[in-house]
Amino acid sequence: MSEAQRKQRDPGEEPASRHELQWRYERKSVMRSFRYAWDGVLFVFTSQRHMRVHAGIIALVLVGAWGLGVSELELLSLLVAMSLVLITEMINTAVEMTVDLVVDSYNPAAKTIKDIAAGAVLVASVYALIVAGVVFFPNDRLRQALRMIPYPPRPHRTGAMVLLVIGIIGIGLIIGYLKYKTRRGAFWRGGVISGHTALGMLVTTSIAILTRDWAVTLLALSLALLVSQSRLQARIHSPLEIILGALLGTAVGILLFLWPSGYLIP
Repeated sequence: MSEAQRKQRDPGEEPASRHELQWRYERKSVMRSFRYAWDGVLFVFTSQRHMRVHAGIIALVLVGAWGLGVSELELLSLLVAMSLVLITEMINTAVEMTVDLVVDSYNPAAKTIKDIAAGAVLVASVYALIVAGVVFFPNDRLRQALRMIPYPPRPHRTGAMVLLVIGIIGIGLIIGYLKYKTRRGAFWRGGVISGHTALGMLVTTSIAILTRDWAVTLLALSLALLVSQSRLQARIHSPLEIILGALLGTAVGILLFLWPSGYLIP
């Protein structure tokens, strides 16, 4: 420290200890840098449930890619898309923590910054879904496996739109009753079961039964998953509430379109 810097230093300020100076100016080794980076990855994985959801989906995609025998280029495309989702999720976490450190109360600008970071994760997730569709839809093994699945019978007595309206009303009544009993959630938000996910899976199930077209069904399922992801990303529902909503929507769709023998009303 120069003489001028010593004079400008606050008289009441204690001189920096040798350990502090050594920590501040110590040159980090490569192994230590890797350890710090791994600590960051581990922190995001253990503290953010969205990161764990992404990791679980990625594991399933990798198992599916291995089972379907995708090419090296297709596997590389999947890895790039999945890595982009994880990277944006980590950046989103860092941005949220930085904003929380700087801002102590509600600030519209801070909300906008967080929304932009969350939007980056959403864009990366949509890109990953598109890549997965491009890789898996034309796969010959997947097409052969889908051909082996027996097609369900078509509903023939009650119109499809009538059944769909009945299902939507039924899901609304079930979720409304649960919100009333548990005192959780507002009219269009929250609750012990994700209504948006239930409706998305009801529509997906009805499309699967009516069209018997697996490509259209997978597209509908992708849209339903995007809706579920948005509820998770906005922290409106937990993963368990999303799963319960998916089970409810699927069960109502099967009950309406396949019970008994493809119709509900004689």
